[in-house]
Amino acid sequence: MPDRDPDCLLCRPDDADRFFGRTRVWTDGTWRLSVVGRGPVVGFAHLEPVRHIPFVTDLDGAEAATFGSVLARVTRALRAAAGADLVYAAVFGDRVAHFHVNLAPHRSGDALAGGPAMLVPGAADAPAAEHQEFLTALGHHLD
Repeated sequence: MPDRDPDCLLCRPDDADRFFGRTRVWTDGTWRLSVVGRGPVVGFAHLEPVRHIPFVTDLDGAEAATFGSVLARVTRALRAAAGADLVYAAVFGDRVAHFHVNLAPHRSGDALAGGPAMLVPGAADAPAAEHQEFLTALGHHLD
């Protein structure tokens, strides 16, 4: 993977900051944390690798080795700064092909719904057999 992709918005952090209305608040040279300064969620942030890594499934090298500790560090800081009960972490990846974690500090009564609100209203449960097939396949992939 190249260190930077000129077609990738997040590989051009100054452009990304302007586009998302965000401020870079921290970096360790491998990861950077930027906070969006508008919208209904105060403290909404993006954690992203400095190097171009398209998706979570592509994590390798220093990013893979440090992801957990960096995620814990920045979410603790976001939670404390926002006076939040917890910080939601979400990875989607279908709109911006540069791995990033959306971090949203959550306080009781704020704009975040969480939980079932992430599902399409009225979505039917998948059949039990599909869940079991998935568990079997996952076991094979993890061996």
